[in-house]
Amino acid sequence: MLYRLENLKRWHGTRTVLNIDKLEIGPNRIYTLIGPNGAGKTSLLKILAFLDKPSSGSLQFLEKKVLFEEKQLYALRRQVVLLDQNPIMFTGSVWKNVEFGLRVRKVPSKACRERVEEALELVGMESFADYNALGLSGGETKRVALARALVLEPKVLLCDEPTANVDNENQEIILKIIKRINHERKGSIIFSTHYLSQGQRLADHTLLLQNGALSDMASENIHRVTVLDRQEDGCLCQLTGQLFLKFPLQFFPDSVKVAKLYIDPTCIVLNPKATNPAEGNLLSGHITDLSQDSGQIRVIIDVGVKLAVVLSVEQYRLEKPGIGDKAPIFIPHSGTRCTRIGHLNSDQSV
Repeated sequence: MLYRLENLKRWHGTRTVLNIDKLEIGPNRIYTLIGPNGAGKTSLLKILAFLDKPSSGSLQFLEKKVLFEEKQLYALRRQVVLLDQNPIMFTGSVWKNVEFGLRVRKVPSKACRERVEEALELVGMESFADYNALGLSGGETKRVALARALVLEPKVLLCDEPTANVDNENQEIILKIIKRINHERKGSIIFSTHYLSQGQRLADHTLLLQNGALSDMASENIHRVTVLDRQEDGCLCQLTGQLFLKFPLQFFPDSVKVAKLYIDPTCIVLNPKATNPAEGNLLSGHITDLSQDSGQIRVIIDVGVKLAVVLSVEQYRLEKPGIGDKAPIFIPHSGTRCTRIGHLNSDQSV
């Protein structure tokens, strides 16, 4: 087992930011941490990177208990690298930034050069080697920071929101790099994101954090969808029964007829004030169940299929949904992902 957490808690003052009863993370796999801002994703990643200490409970790494003593932490931190959400480039070239960690570790010059070249090629930034690192775009900066982490050949790569605040092109590049690292290097990767769709598309396992605790909601809102017609303004699709939805054409290449649809329950808008048909699907249904999960409210609404909607306590108090109520919901395209059946863990996601 790579990591094992038991009864792990982390407090900041009087606020509990992590409360995990039990979590086991296996080696050579991709895990994604899903959850809204404040869910505890960054706090958990820092503990897994041995950069922060839990307030109580136990943490094991490679079957050995982590005591958080300086001598032990020094050795552990050489095996795990955390890629920060907002990485900072040092003054100098892209090459100097990537080789920095190897110089600190006194890696011989020839090996250092080979590893920097390989890392830059892996992230598609080899032609930027002599560029001023401080002049890169946001997406380029994240790719160089990823190379700077990979050049150290860590056993575990932790990424905090690696696709946040970058354009769509660089998002796709970064996700493909993560997949390639895992496939070619058998590396263990744990990355956080707001979006369930990214996790379902890429990861072997999805962990949903809600107010610092693990939740099982990540397995919901998964449906089979059939493409009925391709029109200029999108693909007309059918879910189970008589539920019809329209998605952008790029969601479905011409060869795809049947796919799996993932809808992020935290992205669905209950009782939307205004909607744009180009940005999602507006549906209406009846609320069949209400429950509380880790400080958030889980609403089940039947729109032809049953969908889970996650509300904050504040949203719940504002909307005051009740069982049996009729309510509209808006499903934004940004909160959905369609994946070809039979290729759920390949690069052939759609």
